[in-house]
Amino acid sequence: MKKLILMLACAFSVSAMAETYTTYKPIPEITTGYANSVVQYNPGEGASGIGVVTENILGAPDDPNTGSNAPFKFLSLGKGGNVIVEMGVALQADGTSAKELYVFESRTYETFDVYISNDQTSWTKLAVSGSAIQDGAGSWVGFNLDGQVPVGQSYRYVRIVDTGNQGSALAGTYGSDIDAVISTAALPSQASYKYIDTDSRNGKVYDLYQNVGTGAIGVKIIDKDNKVTYIPFSTDGSLDAVALSLQGDFNCDDEKDINVLATRKADSVQLNIIKQQDGTAIKTIDNSVTK
Repeated sequence: MKKLILMLACAFSVSAMAETYTTYKPIPEITTGYANSVVQYNPGEGASGIGVVTENILGAPDDPNTGSNAPFKFLSLGKGGNVIVEMGVALQADGTSAKELYVFESRTYETFDVYISNDQTSWTKLAVSGSAIQDGAGSWVGFNLDGQVPVGQSYRYVRIVDTGNQGSALAGTYGSDIDAVISTAALPSQASYKYIDTDSRNGKVYDLYQNVGTGAIGVKIIDKDNKVTYIPFSTDGSLDAVALSLQGDFNCDDEKDINVLATRKADSVQLNIIKQQDGTAIKTIDNSVTK
């Protein structure tokens, strides 16, 4: 088994670690997950054709923001329309001033309201943290859950409701054009990480790490343009990271999945935790299983 063991103790700055998605201004937090499914979509007036491809709201922000030119990688809400997405990583207030939720909108910012829920019955409307950030043709809005919901409560669902009721020069794309919904976590101002293992695939480097302070483990992905994405595999110290591989396609979508081997401290059982490259959980295999 290959093994890379490094200790990295560093003081990170927001500017040094801000994450950048192409055509958008960088966000100051680290990404922990994305919307991974559309639960319900109710397009309003003016949303049709190229604007109503629901899969376009899933995963990382990737719309090129090229005006009326294709490709179009956003979901239009239409006038007064709405969408409910399920997040791959649940949202939680973390007791800091960092934002835990971002909504990325393609092209010009058009107003919308955002609600979160864990049961799709009781919804909490979120106040915007600051104002919408426009950079070139793309924009995003950030939300700090602290002070709006109880600390420690998890929220899996996000509902976005168009409030601008605006038209568009591009047929079928009236109202807010949502590119992505992402969950985030505060950058560590001072942290120590132990890098356990590494792998690479198609120009990307995948580093398995464990936070020495909290014990949380995850995978840091560095692409060919040095854009960094963090995929969490645990949020506490219950696991010890062992190894990493990208050798299998567990859900048959023609993309190699991230397979992290970890030991559960409570009983020393080893687990294979498998996620897609966008952070969506696929399965966990308990290696204590016998025939």
